[in-house]
Amino acid sequence: MRKIFDSEMWKWCRTVLEIVLIILLVYGAICLYNSFGFADEMYDEAYVLCADYVNIRMKPTKKSESIGRFECGEKIWLDGKKRNGYLHCVNLSLESDTGWIHSGFVVFDEPERVNQSAVIVSKGRLAARKYVNGKRTRWLKPLASLKVYWWSDDWCVTDCGYVQSKYLELEGE
Repeated sequence: MRKIFDSEMWKWCRTVLEIVLIILLVYGAICLYNSFGFADEMYDEAYVLCADYVNIRMKPTKKSESIGRFECGEKIWLDGKKRNGYLHCVNLSLESDTGWIHSGFVVFDEPERVNQSAVIVSKGRLAARKYVNGKRTRWLKPLASLKVYWWSDDWCVTDCGYVQSKYLELEGE
């Protein structure tokens, strides 16, 4: 019997068992941590910026089935996973607890509904885009007026598309 416990095979088995025990202890600690509700702090808080609503997708592709939708200004939680231009959302109040939203409709400051006219205050042409950091849809001239529907610190939803906020001045302010 002494020879079995002194063998190389036993030493290898003991090492494997120690590793498995460590993994189980770490997993148990993570589960305990999550059960106290601290896990929400690990997610990034973000907001939806769109004209009307944005689909929540089952998979990170435009062809994937829609499992719900977010309204503009709605707070969402992201877990840091990114794929194909989509961000992974968690803690959804849907049948599925997770889903994917296109990153072009996400900002990290809460947008405000304004419904006001604004003037372009850039020195040169300003690009209107399809979505946040998206493809340019048209050029806007300095001092042109446009209608702003939603305003965030970085981007606005306007009647011309998405425009960077720093180049706009709301009329009456």
